[in-house]
Amino acid sequence: MIRVGSRLLALAGGVLLGATLSSMPASAATTSPLSADVTVTSDDTATVSDVRWELPADAAPGDVVTLALPEHAGAAAGADWIASTGVSIGVVRLDDAGTAVIELTEAAADPANRRGEVVVRSVLEESAPTIVSSASTADAVLRPGEVPGPFFGAPDRSRGNKYGAWTDETETRARWVLEAPRGPWDTLDIVDRPAGGQRVDCTAGVRVRAAGETDPATGYLVNPVDVATERVSVACDESGVSVRVQPVGDEIVEVTVETVPDAASSELANAADFAAQRSEPGDAIRTVSFVPRLGVAPSPTPTLPPVVETPRPGLPDRLAETGTDAAPPAFIGAVLLLAGAAAAVRRRRTRSRA
Repeated sequence: MIRVGSRLLALAGGVLLGATLSSMPASAATTSPLSADVTVTSDDTATVSDVRWELPADAAPGDVVTLALPEHAGAAAGADWIASTGVSIGVVRLDDAGTAVIELTEAAADPANRRGEVVVRSVLEESAPTIVSSASTADAVLRPGEVPGPFFGAPDRSRGNKYGAWTDETETRARWVLEAPRGPWDTLDIVDRPAGGQRVDCTAGVRVRAAGETDPATGYLVNPVDVATERVSVACDESGVSVRVQPVGDEIVEVTVETVPDAASSELANAADFAAQRSEPGDAIRTVSFVPRLGVAPSPTPTLPPVVETPRPGLPDRLAETGTDAAPPAFIGAVLLLAGAAAAVRRRRTRSRA
């Protein structure tokens, strides 16, 4: 029973330990700057950054390293971040501000994959310009005894508008006011075509003014001023008026024309055509590429050359008391041996004679 209880207790303890470990929070990923040397060159359209990089010593898989590449700002893109070994160690994303954010993978743990060089190339291009045009027609009718008043509701300023009024109590002259669609425009053309029963009085002049504001209560232009003559061209005869204004800013162009009816207090009709156009520049588009250079392992931090000690002159293995080499050359030893042998022979001969 004790054994069974012991096993159960151990099992329970293991479950408890596993539950405790599983409840512990995983180590949070850190974000740190990437060590790098960056050399930037550029021409009319392309910007190139040569980046020699090395991961921080404490960077680990799952961490994020960042690199500022402001010269490539506006090019949002993503690609593999490849070490000099040719191994991808993460995914790099370049945001609109030009910050490269690299999330490291398990391959970053290998010491061989912690350095590299990459060429970042971005090209700034513009899409084709966009042509914006406006075309509208405004009709107006002036009846006997009619007195001009405020507009009924704010006029649609994205199109042309027109109204007429008698200039005197005898109703022998009518004034037509044409208001073009709000700019800006590169060119604005207005053609006024009075209906039959009246003629354009060109001697009264054709007035061209512009205003940037309108009265919210009445809809009329606020403080219009004459448009500079160099921006205006006018053609006028009894059958109609043509006006071109270029350029037009954020304003509403107003053209005033007077007509003389064939009979006083007649009902008059008038129509005007408005045509405007502008060219808007295309969007600036920056495309970017990351091209690794393989087989190199550059270091953004310079390394000092190793210290090499100057070798001392070599000394012989053994020195005699006089300071000379104690080991005689081999031929000297042989001579001494021969001399000793000859002396021994002479001693034997001398003894035999005695």
